[in-house]
Amino acid sequence: MNSDQGPHILLLEDQALVRAGMRELILMAEPKAKILEASNFSQATDFLSKESIQYAFLDVDLKADKTGIDVLAFISSNEINVRAIMLSGNSEKEVVLDSINSGACGFIPKSMDGNDVFRQAIDTVLSDRIFLPLDFLQSPSKVAKENYSEPISNDDSPLVSGRSLQVLYYICQGLPNKSIARKLKVEEGTIRKHYVPKLFAAFKVARRSELIIEVSKRRIKIPRFDD
Repeated sequence: MNSDQGPHILLLEDQALVRAGMRELILMAEPKAKILEASNFSQATDFLSKESIQYAFLDVDLKADKTGIDVLAFISSNEINVRAIMLSGNSEKEVVLDSINSGACGFIPKSMDGNDVFRQAIDTVLSDRIFLPLDFLQSPSKVAKENYSEPISNDDSPLVSGRSLQVLYYICQGLPNKSIARKLKVEEGTIRKHYVPKLFAAFKVARRSELIIEVSKRRIKIPRFDD
């Protein structure tokens, strides 16, 4: 993408009024963005197949047979290099975890209070960080309900670099070890036995979902790696 051009952003939302509001908030955060609007699974996957898209904001519940999670599965199975951020009116822990485990790079609750707070969430993901609601990151007793804007930390220095940082980038996109190995032109065992354990040790976690949560907590910026 030319540095003078804005990112190409897919916005999947079945409600036209909500989609229009989201579009305005995204343009406030990134005025040069080219926004591709979709209202259903077919439109979204068509854009993903034909366009070079950097970010995808996906509504979880499309009130149809296919959901935003199905779009995530499409992205993963086709190894599309895009950061997917889920939107949902339901921010229960199970919904957020399902999104992360399906390959989402972030989760923005529609229940967030006020456009300014919502825009902060969009700014976070457009700056290549992972946004998750604070009441998911912290125990309910430690954070007020719907207090999403307070950063836990502001760490611009990842604990890893080089090839390990590339692996972290693809893990945050939900790619399996086999796909990561293919992109990096190494053996799958190298990813599984070396890089993944190294990342788990660096962040003191035991599974992929915990790794992504920890990256969000630390507000670490994960640079984009083009295929």
